[in-house]
Amino acid sequence: MELLSIEKEAVYRRLRKDVAFSFAEIEKIARNYSISLDNIMENHSMEEIIFHLLDFDFFTISEAQMRYTQLCIDKVSTVKNDPDSEAGFAYNTLPLTLVNSKRHKQIYLFNLHKWMYQYGKYTVLPHFREITASEELLRFNDLYRKAIMQTHYTYYIFDEKIFQCLVNDILYFRRIKYMTAEEVEILKQELFALLDYIEQIATYGVFENGKKVDIYVTQMSIETSYNYIDSRDCCYSYIKLFNLNDIFSRNANTIPQLKDWSQSLKKSSFKISVSNEMERIHYFERQRNIVKTL
Repeated sequence: MELLSIEKEAVYRRLRKDVAFSFAEIEKIARNYSISLDNIMENHSMEEIIFHLLDFDFFTISEAQMRYTQLCIDKVSTVKNDPDSEAGFAYNTLPLTLVNSKRHKQIYLFNLHKWMYQYGKYTVLPHFREITASEELLRFNDLYRKAIMQTHYTYYIFDEKIFQCLVNDILYFRRIKYMTAEEVEILKQELFALLDYIEQIATYGVFENGKKVDIYVTQMSIETSYNYIDSRDCCYSYIKLFNLNDIFSRNANTIPQLKDWSQSLKKSSFKISVSNEMERIHYFERQRNIVKTL
């Protein structure tokens, strides 16, 4: 009513399909809620699967982006209603869905700092100590992480070099004097805590809420990170493009392809969750030795 400046009964007539929304009304609704008109005019042709760029500025998030993010979180939260829901992650960088932005806040802020350095439209890069994240952004990250964890079954495929690449990035920022030795030490301790957390869920094969999770480590390089969420009411696929800015699609036709890619990666991977205890111990020992070089 407020958005279209029409009476309640006029809205009901449109919702009952007694009266059609005008194109101007559809356009206004789509803009306000960040809904793609391509999806409204949905084309099921495999040749015309449309991806969209999540081009957020994480330090000045607009109200429209906040509304869109909340809508996505609400949609992903529906996975808990589907006993066959599945989420798959194949990552060559640290997946932020495993990073608790409260418990591992400096790791989360470092990813924001790196994004600002590489892709942010800033003429002067602030020092790491000056980086802050809004409470709204931290809340969104925590809500999305918890929503993903409600999936009936989740699996991660890690590139072996995830922690080595992250350590290299931190050392680079230290060398160019955007971080102090003390700040690097804090990051180091948080990385140890994060490794403890990942090892715990790998040992028991479940998240803290009891939902099943498997972790694989591939012995081949992963060219780009991607993930999908597949459930009765929610189909999302993401491909990492610019650090924190992904391209995504709501088209369910993308899911089988990503599942096939993941199965192909599993052929060159070893599973470190629940079974294969010796490999798991050696893997986390290697990662801790890498983090010790900070």
